[in-house]
Amino acid sequence: MKEIKLNKDNALAVIRETIKVIEKGGTIIYPTETSYGLGGDFYNQKAIKKIYKIKGRGDDKPLPIIVPDLLTATTLVHFPRLALELAAKHWPGPLTLVLPYRYCGIDQCFEDFLALRISSHHFVSELLSHLAAPIISTSANLSTRANIYTPQAIRKSFAQAKFQPDLFINVGNLPKTLASTIIKVDKENKASLLRAGALKIKI
Repeated sequence: MKEIKLNKDNALAVIRETIKVIEKGGTIIYPTETSYGLGGDFYNQKAIKKIYKIKGRGDDKPLPIIVPDLLTATTLVHFPRLALELAAKHWPGPLTLVLPYRYCGIDQCFEDFLALRISSHHFVSELLSHLAAPIISTSANLSTRANIYTPQAIRKSFAQAKFQPDLFINVGNLPKTLASTIIKVDKENKASLLRAGALKIKI
């Protein structure tokens, strides 16, 4: 696993290298507004399979994604009225919406919904504005382990792991915050809270 320390002077170079890794089907550990995330190209099955192996997680569980903007999100999922209202109020930020996936009829998927959000972290925002495509965003920890907030914990967690991420973007210690709040909204505009997290939202 290659590690790069991000700073104000090398941000563009790090974004370029990160995009090269993603476009080749590689996997990355990167900072988000909650914890360090593990990701790769949402459209690349090689990257998705590798993420499952890295986490030691069954591939029967769908992976959430981060999208660059609302327009991209609307090309992937249907937005019932309540979902649009939630997105307008809380995106970018730690709100994951689970919405009806547009392509389940033609694409392999685990269920008829896709979990997605727009990140408020400056690095992810800049990365996706250049990449112009969604990336996987699952927590950068082995399955059943706690979320990771420090470079030391990242190195320790993956030191002896059989499968390694390709690139770690190190921004130092992240504040320990709750994971994103997850709300599911179906086509009938019925909402359900799947996980109470960083945002306290009444539905």
